[in-house]
Amino acid sequence: MIIEGVKSVLAQTWSRFRRFIVYVRQHPFKSLLFAAIAGFCSLFLLFLVIYLGAFGKLPSKAYLKTLKNPVTSTIYASNKEPIGYYYLQNRSNADSSQIKPALMQALVATEDSRFYEHRGIDYKSYARVLIKSIILQQNAGGGSTITQQVAKNLFGREQQFFLSTPINKIREIFIARRLESIYDKEDIILLYFNTVSFGENIYGIEKAAFRFFNKAPEQLTLPESATLVGLLKAPSYYNPRNFPERAEQRRNVVLSQMLKYDYITPETFEESQAPLKLDYQTPKKVSSFSAYFKDYVAAEFALWAEDNPAPDGHTYDLEADGLNIYTTLNTNIQKYAEAALHRQADNLQKLMDTYWAAATTEGGREALLQKLMDQNRELQQMRQGGRTEAEIAAFVKEKRKRKYWVIGKGYEEQMQSLEDSIAKSINRLHAGVIALSSNSGRIMGYVGGIDYGFSQIDNVVTPRQVGSTFKPITYLAALQAGEDPCNYYDNNLITYSKYEDWRPRNSNNKYGGSYAMHGALANSINTVSVTLQLRTGTDKVLDQAKKMGIESELPNVPSIVLGTADISLLEMVTAYASISNGGNRIKPYAIDRIEDEQGNVLFEAKPRYEGSVASSENIKALQKMMDGVIRDGTGSRLLGYEIPFNIIGKTGTTQNNNDGWFIGCSPELVVGSWVGTFDKRVQFSSTSMGSGANTALPIVASIFKNLSYWKRPLLTNFVYDFDYFPCRPFVESNATEAFELAQSDSTYLQELRIKDTLAILKDKPIAIDSVQGIFPGEIPLDSISKDSLTIDIDISKTNVD
Repeated sequence: MIIEGVKSVLAQTWSRFRRFIVYVRQHPFKSLLFAAIAGFCSLFLLFLVIYLGAFGKLPSKAYLKTLKNPVTSTIYASNKEPIGYYYLQNRSNADSSQIKPALMQALVATEDSRFYEHRGIDYKSYARVLIKSIILQQNAGGGSTITQQVAKNLFGREQQFFLSTPINKIREIFIARRLESIYDKEDIILLYFNTVSFGENIYGIEKAAFRFFNKAPEQLTLPESATLVGLLKAPSYYNPRNFPERAEQRRNVVLSQMLKYDYITPETFEESQAPLKLDYQTPKKVSSFSAYFKDYVAAEFALWAEDNPAPDGHTYDLEADGLNIYTTLNTNIQKYAEAALHRQADNLQKLMDTYWAAATTEGGREALLQKLMDQNRELQQMRQGGRTEAEIAAFVKEKRKRKYWVIGKGYEEQMQSLEDSIAKSINRLHAGVIALSSNSGRIMGYVGGIDYGFSQIDNVVTPRQVGSTFKPITYLAALQAGEDPCNYYDNNLITYSKYEDWRPRNSNNKYGGSYAMHGALANSINTVSVTLQLRTGTDKVLDQAKKMGIESELPNVPSIVLGTADISLLEMVTAYASISNGGNRIKPYAIDRIEDEQGNVLFEAKPRYEGSVASSENIKALQKMMDGVIRDGTGSRLLGYEIPFNIIGKTGTTQNNNDGWFIGCSPELVVGSWVGTFDKRVQFSSTSMGSGANTALPIVASIFKNLSYWKRPLLTNFVYDFDYFPCRPFVESNATEAFELAQSDSTYLQELRIKDTLAILKDKPIAIDSVQGIFPGEIPLDSISKDSLTIDIDISKTNVD
């Protein structure tokens, strides 16, 4: 019946289509007229809906007037101390007196020869594009005027769900007409030169003139002006540093255009054909930690501004509206975080430079270095030139001055061989740290990387593989499902044969006996953690993660308990906040208040209750279990800092020591840190150096240590209903026997009380220096996520070793 209906519809459609074709053939001119009218109406409708703001509101004339002299917005810390500014980016400081006639003439002759004749739209250019580019399929260039390009430079182009290019072009037409009604031609040229990209992350003529010729714009010669204007056609392709011949050819094209439109004489044209000479200036980037937080605030502001337009209808702009942004950042905590990260990154890098490995590369470290050196352009040229291997080897080992980014200082010259330089380029460690109020969600400290000048990747919000820091989420879900901290589980190496013989292993490769649930978390035991994951159910664990504030898409696989998912540090710290505050989900935020230039309050944050993530009883139990991580488990190194508060937390280390994590909590504050490499071929050669306990924990510990000195303490202690779990963390017997023993064991608690009374800690050396105090094997290390599958596991088909 359905098939017959479909056939009938298709037959009717085909019949109508044939009648339409017949009509077009019989009435070609009438059909063409109807098509033209329909096309015109569609185009008119598209113009209308764009003008009315269906694809984003057009900037008003009042707002466009501010672009010439935009007002700086200021960002403040929680104590109202200014910590940064927002100004119109992509803009240099050149004024009209610096834009000499030769520069303007080169631009007009090349980009928009009728610039002084039109009012923002060159209809002749559009006709040329229509006839030559579209109808005749010839390359006739673009039809955008300088004014339209200013509109594009200032407001960018957005990806629409359809017709992106026409929609953006039409928006630029409207904006260009408004700009022409506000500014004179010289002002528009100045706006253009101050906002256009010259490649190499350079925006504005002032920066470009300095970068390539070490001059101010007004000092540029005619050939230099033509070179920079020619560069605008394709900044990477015509880069005069990388491709001098191309840049010279393009410069000559610009000069030819100037000659064509009588801006220069034939004699001047000939004189300007001399070989291109650069005075290239290597960029000296300024080191800055707070810039990461500034970017985060800007992103949070953008979300607010999208839903809260200004009274005149325009979207608030940090770079032009002169706003005051009061943030949650605590300047003292920020200083602690910056100092701790800086110090630890410096210490760890010294270790990494000596003890780095390439475990995932066949042949290891030496093979990876050789592969990278074989790709080096200088060595390739030497081989092509017939140099011997001995000469090449000597060149590789020869030390000379090479630029290397020093944290906090920028590029400095160091004596390095080519081999050293390549190694240092791939073994660079990166880090991030964030401090979050557990109760309100206020972001109180934020360092997104080792140095903003070196890397703008924000490691607080960039997802990374989280390792064992995910385990508390699974353990909480297990508690919610009815598991007990004193339930015992066999520590057996299990092979899941149905799924490629997956065998989740422990980092110490020790098996046998059984762990109580609290002991398994304290010592980060993979075998038991996977058992708990499977008993609880992955769906329940994923639901628990979402309740705690993890918004990333998580794989529905059992290996998630081992931390195989990529989650941001911010999300993990948010999840831990709900553990430390007693079970309430919080929403992190950085902006406390927004005021306009006149001091009117546009926004004020109101922390809101996001709901409960688990029962208070189970949260209390998990807090005590995480206390065990610090007292007797993988986080015991924290004790060496002698912090007078009972901080709880969890370490994390991913496979091959690529990522190290530690998140520590007090009832008021959560501090989390990540340390790792961007190049995942490179890692520490041993877990004693690359574990989260050695890389990330010292950063967090240092912040809590500094906070403990405050005369009016921010920190307090967790309060528990009992001192110890009434069961041993590990028993040599199997789980059934261990549980029975726990029921009748009357000596365990007495032993713990005696131990605490005597305060015997000397049998567990605790290293607090990353360079000189490592005791491999004497401090419990993380279980590392190994051989983790991205598939569900049928627990009914397992083998036990």
